[in-house]
Amino acid sequence: MNDDQYNFFKEWAKQYIRTFQEVDPLHQQCLDLKEAHTFRVCEAIERISSGIGLLENNTRIAYVTALFHDIGRFPQYQKYRTFRDPDSDNHAKLSIWELNRHHVLHTLNFPERQIISRAIFFHNRLRIPGNLDPETLLHCQLIRDADKVDILRVMSEHFQMPESLRNPVITLGLGADSLVREEVYHMLLDGQIMNYTKLKTINEFKVLQMSWVFDINFRPTFEILRERDNIGLLAASLPDTPLLREAVDFVNSYVEKRLKC
Repeated sequence: MNDDQYNFFKEWAKQYIRTFQEVDPLHQQCLDLKEAHTFRVCEAIERISSGIGLLENNTRIAYVTALFHDIGRFPQYQKYRTFRDPDSDNHAKLSIWELNRHHVLHTLNFPERQIISRAIFFHNRLRIPGNLDPETLLHCQLIRDADKVDILRVMSEHFQMPESLRNPVITLGLGADSLVREEVYHMLLDGQIMNYTKLKTINEFKVLQMSWVFDINFRPTFEILRERDNIGLLAASLPDTPLLREAVDFVNSYVEKRLKC
């Protein structure tokens, strides 16, 4: 990927996002959240890439993957007024569709196009397929790490806001009941990454996000998690119970163990 291609991708993303403007301030706020998220994921992926010593071209591929990983969120929200994929379309597929429709990646060589497209396609799956080549797997892991650390930041900040200022789109329309079923905590304590489609309440969604540590791949990502303490902030917004305290200790121990590797 040369300088001209790299700079074109960055400018195209900015111009594309600007084509989505809403009159209603609440709807515009939702789009603004996704725009801000996109560029923070780009920053995170650069930091992670630098921390693991990626060469320049691989770092550029990772950055462009981050730049375009959620580009489908904008037409998704415009059409459906939700970011909940089961109630609309898979936003990763929409991102690929938009990139293909506009021929955005056509100047790249085939291996680079394929890596970026596959990493975007798999970034929101529960698990990465086990049959990917090493370079595609690397970029899948990078975008999933960078995406998760920023979503955790968004969510922890969201729940520190007064309830009257919270945007319901962020919590995917889940119920406001404070209940967290014991089985949800037990899935976390078994080291399982949970499927959000099985959750019933916002607080269960928070526990799911705490379980994301089991799908983090790189030491620099764990360093970001420890610095920001977004998992601790999420946990602080949950009802204090023995199961919560056990879950927090389990997650913190896991993070510290991975930081020693």
